[in-house]
Amino acid sequence: MDMNYRKLVNLFVLFLLINSTILVIYSVFFPNLTFLFFEQTYLEVLAMTDTGGNGHLNLLTYPLSLYLMCTFGCIQYLRTQKIFYFNFLTILWTSVLVSRIITLLVKGNVEIDLYFFFGILTEFFISPMHIYLRSKLIKES
Repeated sequence: MDMNYRKLVNLFVLFLLINSTILVIYSVFFPNLTFLFFEQTYLEVLAMTDTGGNGHLNLLTYPLSLYLMCTFGCIQYLRTQKIFYFNFLTILWTSVLVSRIITLLVKGNVEIDLYFFFGILTEFFISPMHIYLRSKLIKES
């Protein structure tokens, strides 16, 4: 593979690793503190509220599962440089994109706020970027 693409892939995966690690830390340890530069808490940014019962466990479990899978995939890819882990990340983020599209079609009512730009909109770029970089990795292997 051209060294520039490998560097680009590594940089892209490192960026995902940093983001998922920050999200893990906030979701587990600081869900009620101001989330980065949003001037809202982690839970407020994600517009998640505790509905009583065991709902508060779901607010942590499902997003944390996504963040930990992404963190694992990023670390393993950066450590081994094996396409298997990049494929795993591609499937993961394609699933997120498909889920987001289904949610938008079913629920609609998208609000343009900071989370829209840093959460929802970025999900529409992560998967296609993975697919593009994956095709470059496969061509060279």
